[in-house]
Amino acid sequence: GAAIDEVSEISEKAVEVLFSRIRYRTHETFKVPKMVMSTNPCLGWVRSRFVQDDDGNPVQCREGELFIPFTVDDNPDLGFRQTYMASLDKISDPSVKARLRYGNWDFVESNKMAAYWNFDGNKHLVTNLREKVYNPMKPIISGWDFNVAPYMSEMDFQIDYEKKEIYLLQENLGKPEDKENNTPKLAQKVKNIHLNNQHLGGIIVTGDPAGLARSTQTEEGVNNYTIIVDNMNNAVLRPRIKLLQKQPPQARRLEFVNAILNGYDGWKFKADIRCRKFTEDMIYQQKNSDGTKCKQKVLNPKTGGKEEKYGHLSDILDYVLVLFLNDSWRHFQNQSTTITTSTAQVYNLFEY
Repeated sequence: GAAIDEVSEISEKAVEVLFSRIRYRTHETFKVPKMVMSTNPCLGWVRSRFVQDDDGNPVQCREGELFIPFTVDDNPDLGFRQTYMASLDKISDPSVKARLRYGNWDFVESNKMAAYWNFDGNKHLVTNLREKVYNPMKPIISGWDFNVAPYMSEMDFQIDYEKKEIYLLQENLGKPEDKENNTPKLAQKVKNIHLNNQHLGGIIVTGDPAGLARSTQTEEGVNNYTIIVDNMNNAVLRPRIKLLQKQPPQARRLEFVNAILNGYDGWKFKADIRCRKFTEDMIYQQKNSDGTKCKQKVLNPKTGGKEEKYGHLSDILDYVLVLFLNDSWRHFQNQSTTITTSTAQVYNLFEY
């Protein structure tokens, strides 16, 4: 047997190696190998392996594995419970407190050091937002990013201009393992989703204006956006293209999005909590000293290639907000003030 405390601080490979060792020669000893692991709810391999997948659905554990949620209330040691609860009471952030108190795996913490320093899961993420606000009679804004590694990205928005509310309803990823990380396949996937939802309000296709550039592999007049429309074309969905004329300056648009996240011009931004990759992007995307996004490339151990891990889904948000909140964007650009960022720590330390 083996026990690991706070397994989230250990690599998945190390755990696999340990498990393979405790299973070694068990047929000779007639003992059943057991490994018990504990962890606080966290983003990372533990959640995706044992608890929730990228869509927030429960994971089907492998044979011989079982996930058992456990909170401080389940601890039989009264003294420990009292000490733990006293430490929890010192935490001011309600989302951090709820995560540790109730074992909440849906948690998201804000990151004041990130490029999107005003993004706060406690404020901007809503459980079942799609079911609450989606209107099949209103247009869907379908935002695209054309990087194919580690996946291709599309997000669905609706905007309520009367209430001044922006809704991110869904993220759709074209993953290499599903052979969907290309424009035609992901467009077909998105088309089928909206047909299944019986969407009647039409679709506006948007994203990075650089997607208009013709590939050397295609003929004149063919680009990412014409390929999307061709593959989504349907008498009911009626997709049409609407794009910025050029890319807005990155540092300024980043300030604008952070201003919107903070309620600029009366706007409210809400995202469905199931938009996992978008959320990770918003929390972990760093910025350079000049205020632009730091698109650092990291090694993907699965493919052996270097990829921009973050920035794809948040880029879509940038383009959508600049284009579809055009009046607010123009007003923002005319202001001379610069928004400053805080240098607070990313995570609260917790001791008991």
